[in-house]
Amino acid sequence: MIEFEIKDVESSAYLRFEGKITQGQVAYDGCSFALKLHSTNVSATTHAYDCQFNKWTRFFEELASNSGGWNGVTDCESLEGDLRLEATSDSLGHIRLRIRLRNVDPRTMWSAETSITLEAGQLDTLAKQAKAYFGC
Repeated sequence: MIEFEIKDVESSAYLRFEGKITQGQVAYDGCSFALKLHSTNVSATTHAYDCQFNKWTRFFEELASNSGGWNGVTDCESLEGDLRLEATSDSLGHIRLRIRLRNVDPRTMWSAETSITLEAGQLDTLAKQAKAYFGC
C-alpha cells in the first residue's frame, strides 16, 4: 500500500500519508513518508522521518480497541516531530483527531494544525489500513 488517508466525517478535511514504507527494517533503519493535510482553513505538505512504524499501527489499533471511548488524550509523534496526532473521544462515539504537521528545518520552520472528526465505526477500518500501510 502506498497511501493511507484519514477523512473527516463532517467536512472534506483529510490527512494523507503517501509513499512506500520500507519493510523489514531493523533497529533504527528509517525512512521518510510524505504527508498532506487539507481542511477548510489549512493546507500543508511535508515529509516525516521515522524508524519505528509499529507505533503508528499500535496507535490506530489502540483507538479501535477503545472505540467505546476513553479518558484523556491518546497520542503519537514521529521521531523528529514532523507529525503529531492527538485523539480524544466523547460519550457519543465521536473522536477528535488533532493533527500537527511541522517543518523542523531551522531555515524554514513552520507548523500547521487542524482537527478532524472521526466516528467510532471508522476505527477498525483505519487500524487495518494503518497496518497495511506501515506494514507491521
